[in-house]
Amino acid sequence: MRTFSLVTVFALATTPLAAQDDNDHLSEIDGLRVVHAWTAATSGTEALIYMEIENNMETLQTLTGAEIENGLTAELVGFTYVDGVEAWKVLPGIPIAAGQHLDLAPRAIAFRLSGLDSALNVGDEVEMEVMFGDLHLDVHVAVEAESATDHSHAGHNH
Repeated sequence: MRTFSLVTVFALATTPLAAQDDNDHLSEIDGLRVVHAWTAATSGTEALIYMEIENNMETLQTLTGAEIENGLTAELVGFTYVDGVEAWKVLPGIPIAAGQHLDLAPRAIAFRLSGLDSALNVGDEVEMEVMFGDLHLDVHVAVEAESATDHSHAGHNH
């Protein structure tokens, strides 16, 4: 059942691209784009990072991982339930077909960053390198309110 729920999340999260035309909150290389990267403020040692990924390239790209400043690694994780309790399961790379996008979103898919040695406060920014095989994309992650459920600038075009 857990596998089915993760497969369903992947199917729902991968949809055709919408037109985008603004450059704020955007990282791009060769048509591969990340917009609206964010995490919630935390005083703990772990954070979940979300973003929208668009593959405007002509080839399939596979999201394989991420690294954060200070050498911390972020694991790609999918939301699931284990014995009725919410949990995150480490995922293998996620393929994103040409002309498709993938949303990393609360209670779906995220990067889990562990080992933080200081709080993430509203207004802070985390530097992250998102990896798609040999392609690496530098991304700025905005720190939103602890209760945030979306990037504060989401809903507008880029």
